[in-house]
Amino acid sequence: MFFKNVNEIKAILPIGVGNDFNRLKPHIENAENKYIRPLLGLDICNELVLFYETDYPDEPSEDEILRKQLLDKIQFATIHLAFYVGFDFLNISVTDAGFQRIETERTKGLYKYQEDSLKTFFSETGYNALDDILVFLETNIDSFENYLTSESFNNFITSFLPTVKVIEKIPYNIHGSRLIFLALQPAIAYYEDTTIRSVLGTEVYDKVKAEMVKELVDVKVLNLLPYIRKPLIYLATAMLMEETGATLFEKGLYFDKNEDQQRAKVVRGPSTDVRISVLVARNHRIANDYLEMLKNHLFANFPEYSGQTGSIFNRDNSNRKSFWT
Repeated sequence: MFFKNVNEIKAILPIGVGNDFNRLKPHIENAENKYIRPLLGLDICNELVLFYETDYPDEPSEDEILRKQLLDKIQFATIHLAFYVGFDFLNISVTDAGFQRIETERTKGLYKYQEDSLKTFFSETGYNALDDILVFLETNIDSFENYLTSESFNNFITSFLPTVKVIEKIPYNIHGSRLIFLALQPAIAYYEDTTIRSVLGTEVYDKVKAEMVKELVDVKVLNLLPYIRKPLIYLATAMLMEETGATLFEKGLYFDKNEDQQRAKVVRGPSTDVRISVLVARNHRIANDYLEMLKNHLFANFPEYSGQTGSIFNRDNSNRKSFWT
């Protein structure tokens, strides 16, 4: 665990020293298990726990400074998410008589709107901090060998959409969020294995994948990648929309509406089924247009390509009783 006492929490959040660390500990562990370990992987987490439990040197090396900075970011994210996941339980007392709301003559419980506002603050701050961790790792990737050699990182570098920057160069707006990027990974992998592999054909697909990991990538492959990435991101986001909502945000897909015209109060909530269907259909339509452009580019630039261009299959009619026209 990345916390030992209340004083470490106080350095991040202004909580009272009278808080019982043992009462907070289960929620800190839940936050670490739910968010931090899946995000970073066990190897780098174990390395950082060992670093955390070792006395920080008076004259740290550059790598030690970076690890301390990463650890600070992890603690910041963890404690906010701990209060988010444990919010309801921390507001009650469990006695022999059951669950009771904590309230005394000197203190009163929060109003509902205050509770909602606090939970939103903890969740959004925590999620943004997770994004900050990923940006930090990307920026200093050479200094974190365990992350560099992890299975998740290797999956990224061999993907047609390996980073947030690549996606936003398409351009497709995911608000610069690495969390949205992670949420998209299953959909990206699915469409790479099905639609993209089918359109490219095995020979071209294998050639492109082999070239992508090289330091100097073949120019033909570099020119091809944008044609692959555009339909892929629209297909992947359409799938995520079907699963979670309408507009891409850190916690899923949501829409904004003006609830109070006079006060201009904007509320974010899950979209309607109709709105989701419209956006999914839109993304599929755009993806199909880009797929046709991909097929035409392949037909014009890759002699080994034998897939579809437009609605017509390119097929050699020589020595065949049936033929395509």
